[in-house]
Amino acid sequence: MMIDAHTHLDVRSFEDLEKMALCGIETIITCAHDPYKMSSPDVYLDHWDRLINLEVKRGKMAGVSVKVAVGVHPMGYPKNWMPLIKKLPEFLENENVVAIGETGLHYLTEDEKNLLREQLILAKDYKMPIIIHTPEKNKKEALIEILKILDEVKIKDDLVMIDHINKETVELIDRDVFVGLTVQPSMKLSHEEAAEIIKDYDKKFILSSDLGSLKADIYALPRTKLYMKKISVDEKKIINSTFKNAKEFYRL
Repeated sequence: MMIDAHTHLDVRSFEDLEKMALCGIETIITCAHDPYKMSSPDVYLDHWDRLINLEVKRGKMAGVSVKVAVGVHPMGYPKNWMPLIKKLPEFLENENVVAIGETGLHYLTEDEKNLLREQLILAKDYKMPIIIHTPEKNKKEALIEILKILDEVKIKDDLVMIDHINKETVELIDRDVFVGLTVQPSMKLSHEEAAEIIKDYDKKFILSSDLGSLKADIYALPRTKLYMKKISVDEKKIINSTFKNAKEFYRL
């Protein structure tokens, strides 16, 4: 059994969902993102609605459980984003919503930091897990800022996953949060790199494919799992990173 902990299924085919089910993925988390020019709050509200009311159904048709994270992505959001913060709690009540996200920092603007802070406050108040994006560029700088904001908000570690971490930043994680490793060759980590990080460090790792509109691997989890076995990664670490930690984080 495996859980793909971070995807964007609304831009993937039905056949992709079936293939993931066939290779042993039990649950897929589909996260809010920026598939369009997110120029108004209404666009985001329609996006969240689609994830909850269509992607969950597509999962059932494909034979895989789909759960949803709703939030405001740092790479695309309207200037007047506060109405989304006020509306978000209504969506958190849905039984298929398991987290806030994907949020985080990308361009490191003050507005982004405020947007992240507001979503972290919601996560703290509603005791909801939150998925925090880090960028490909300036990842270390962004991570340091994220850690500062986490300290400000004082949210519990077990509600936080800092995602897209790599070998250059993994040692900066100085607390017991969940650590997301994204297997997305040419953009983030190769399956070999992810496996080596899991082998070398003792953290609460969660693997995902970040399937979206860009180049990705629908077999990211089984491919990484197989490679971990080949290089003799401890079996407990394999189970934790491909299934158990995601199950705990999302309370599945």
